Amino acid sequence: MNTLDSLQNLRRLALPGALATATLLAGCGVGVTHLNVSDDSHAIGSVRAVKRLGSGPGGPGLEVEASRAVAKGTQLLTANDAATLNQQTVLGPATLSNDARVEHVQLVYNHLLFAGRPVELEWFVGATQVRTHWSSTSSRTTDPQLTSSSTWSGPVGGALGRLHLAPMLSLEARYSGAVALGGRVDSGQRNFTEVALAFRPAPVIVLRGGYAESRTWVRPETSSTELSVRARGPFFNLGLEF
Repeated sequence: MNTLDSLQNLRRLALPGALATATLLAGCGVGVTHLNVSDDSHAIGSVRAVKRLGSGPGGPGLEVEASRAVAKGTQLLTANDAATLNQQTVLGPATLSNDARVEHVQLVYNHLLFAGRPVELEWFVGATQVRTHWSSTSSRTTDPQLTSSSTWSGPVGGALGRLHLAPMLSLEARYSGAVALGGRVDSGQRNFTEVALAFRPAPVIVLRGGYAESRTWVRPETSSTELSVRARGPFFNLGLEF
């Protein structure tokens, strides 16, 4: 093989070799971190009102609900991690103090089945709006504070099961789920689960107390970092039923 052939072979190998080297270096770079907070210490509160549209105790109705959940916790960023919100970035290694608040309001069609029986069932479907407030403070004082406030809307649906224990007391379990279809976010999702005792001191008033879990995922439109909030703790609800 002459010198000219050797040079041509080297050129043919140069491009694949360069691509392989670039791919390897990219794999060793800094990754984007999912910011997350999980908190079991804060109470979750909500208010809910239902207006039955028929003449009987069951059947169709309109429901409006609003809730609020907060979560606080710490998160460790390794040397290969980076978190970015609103064009502000924190590089690892660092420890972040995360503070989140999730608020939601929904308007749904509610249908009550088996009214007046020992076991009742409600299903509901409609629309919701969810707002997530986020703040991350680094252990390094020279790092910027990461903040985000994102709002999205989308369909929501779920069901509630009720077991009557006494004339004014019942045990309830309820689940709802929603996904983002609009708003200044790339993606969003919310799941809410509650188990509570419901006490009716008056025909139109329901006081609920129990345990609930709120899970929210959102990726703000201006950020490549996903936010995950899990709040779980005592649950309180004020209900009005007409």
